[in-house]
Amino acid sequence: MAIFFFLVFILCIASCKVDAISKTLLNEQYHFVTSDNFVDQVDNDFDCVDIYKQPALQHPLLKNHKIQLYPTFETNITRSRPYSTGKNVEECPTGKVPIHKKTRRSRIVTNSSSKSLLEDFQQYSQSSHGYHSVSLDTTQNMIFHGARAKIGGYSLSIKRGQYSISSVWVQNGPPTQLNSIQAGIGFHPSIYGDSQLRLIGHWTADGHLKTGCYTHACPGFVQVNPNKKFALGAVQAPVSTIGAQLKWVLNVIIKQDQFTGHWWLIVEKEEIRVGYWPKTLFTHLSNGASLIRFGGETYAPPNMDNPPMGSGRLPQEGFKYSGLMGKLEIIDSKYKQIAVKRSEIKKYSDANSKCYDLRYSGYQGITYEQAFLYGGPGGSSCGI
Repeated sequence: MAIFFFLVFILCIASCKVDAISKTLLNEQYHFVTSDNFVDQVDNDFDCVDIYKQPALQHPLLKNHKIQLYPTFETNITRSRPYSTGKNVEECPTGKVPIHKKTRRSRIVTNSSSKSLLEDFQQYSQSSHGYHSVSLDTTQNMIFHGARAKIGGYSLSIKRGQYSISSVWVQNGPPTQLNSIQAGIGFHPSIYGDSQLRLIGHWTADGHLKTGCYTHACPGFVQVNPNKKFALGAVQAPVSTIGAQLKWVLNVIIKQDQFTGHWWLIVEKEEIRVGYWPKTLFTHLSNGASLIRFGGETYAPPNMDNPPMGSGRLPQEGFKYSGLMGKLEIIDSKYKQIAVKRSEIKKYSDANSKCYDLRYSGYQGITYEQAFLYGGPGGSSCGI
């Protein structure tokens, strides 16, 4: 019995030493709760569209596009996995995919005027007044083929005209020819008409000069998953509560197919394929990315304050209150998925630290690995 208590004592000491190392950022050790730990909530505001008549195929560069149903990096076992995850999840009939109705209406309205289309592109440009972001950016001189992060989700109050999004970016090319894809979770009332947290993707092939949009608001993203839970625009609920011990997170991966060059969006811990951005849309991204970014971005028109980001609280308030991204990984030039290194990543911010900020101290223990806290309340003077 004495030996037993001695061993327990030794294990406790070892555990405390490991914990002390991992608490550089996170004051206490909490846990991720992935979205499948909650009851599914399905937004019924979707149209089930013939997979071969979906909006993506209206893009001039995709007229003769052959849809890739499975990425080549999936195994046969993965392909045979059913994508229904419960009786509360709704799925489109065989041969059809979910496209959000409001997104389709937004696309029609946006395309009705070349002037409004140009304004729509310009508000997403990083040079736009009212746009702000904080992120961790890679510094290596190498080609990347994707990235992964677990992104914590909160409920925020976002007004029409504003947006607030937390995501992973893959980018390549100079500013006027910037090829960029991002995917994550966020709020975009101008598209969806509400302030619910949703799965959101975005792309541009020329730094937002003439191309690019969120979700399906313009043709580009090819949806292949028939499940409404795993579609661009799908509501992500319930979300984390500020001050709670557990954080809801969504696993997000952007990964380039080694053989077709398409950029796949994959979510959840089971790595469920949602769809992809075809290689044909891009010039610089067609062979890989030169930059990976992890972080948040917001936008507000000139007559409005910038909205909150992350949880709406600054990272200085600690893990229980701040927004979080963890398990940060890149997919390198050999298509290997590996954790980021602290020496090969740097903080970027174009915002006043009282509006938005980011704190990164490297490895945070086995639960979070490479992780950071970020976000803030926004406000009227977010520029530096």
